[in-house]
This record gives sequence, C-alpha cells and structure tokens, in this order.
Amino acid sequence: ESEAKDPSAAHRWLLLAATAGGTAVITGLLRKKWVDAFACEQKHHATAERLSAALDRIDLGIVLLGPDTRAEFINRAFRNYFGLSDAQADSKPPFIALLYHSRDTGVYELPEAELSAFIARRIEMMRTGDSTPIDINLANGEVLRFNCAVLPDGGRMLSYTPVTDL
Repeated sequence: ESEAKDPSAAHRWLLLAATAGGTAVITGLLRKKWVDAFACEQKHHATAERLSAALDRIDLGIVLLGPDTRAEFINRAFRNYFGLSDAQADSKPPFIALLYHSRDTGVYELPEAELSAFIARRIEMMRTGDSTPIDINLANGEVLRFNCAVLPDGGRMLSYTPVTDL
C-alpha cells in the first residue's frame, strides 16, 4: 500500500518501462540497419561476381592491383597468356612476382640479357602510372599491348590487348 502511494516507485516503474521501450526501438532499428547492410553487401557481391565472370570471357588480359601492388584480380586471359595457374593467381601475388614468373617460364620473346631492363621498366611504368602503351612479344609469337591505368584508390588496372594481327 505504501508503494502505491510512493511517487518515487511510480517514477521508477515509468523509467523502467521507457527504458524497455527505448531498448526495443533501438534494437529494431539496429536490426533493420544490419539486414539492409547485408542485403546491400549481397547485391554488391553478386555484381562483383558478374563482372568477374564477364572479364573471364574476354581475350583482353586484365590484372587489378591494389595500392600495395598485389594482384586483387587476374582474369582468365592473363592466366592463359602468361601460364599462371589458378592457385598462383588466387594467391594475390605482387606485380613483381608476376613478372618474375613470366621471365622464369620463358613467356617473353627477349634475349636473357634484356630481361632485367625490361622488367625494371615495366615496374617503373606501373609504379608511376605511366599509361604509355608498350608491345610485349611473347615466345609463342603473340604480341600483347600493355597499358597501365591508375585507379582512384591508388591501385592499378593493367591490360594486355592482343595485337598480333596488327
């Protein structure tokens, strides 16, 4: 009976009810935000998968490098041109490792004495973002035109266009 007449007990009950209601509202809003973020992430993932699949179906070799010069994406054409296994490509190798792999497997049609200077020039072009195209002669007779584009995040997009018929 004394609790029913005690105004501080009523205030505590009201405060408890308000806190429980506020917690429920905040939890609901956070859950909605999380579900929306998850749906957005799923949509972006699906778009990335479609883009990856599309890039794997063209004859243009594509390598996307992160700002640290590690390969974040290597398409099928590049893997084929340079004899790169899926395991090697999926390990996100640094750009220099891709060049050394190509050198070591004899992909380039260059005398051994010129390989070091060629690799050094390619590394410098990539680092500076030099977009001057260079033609790369492969040992199998194919010619690829190399281009480097600087991406907004500081990464690079390297493209290798087949130009043998030109």
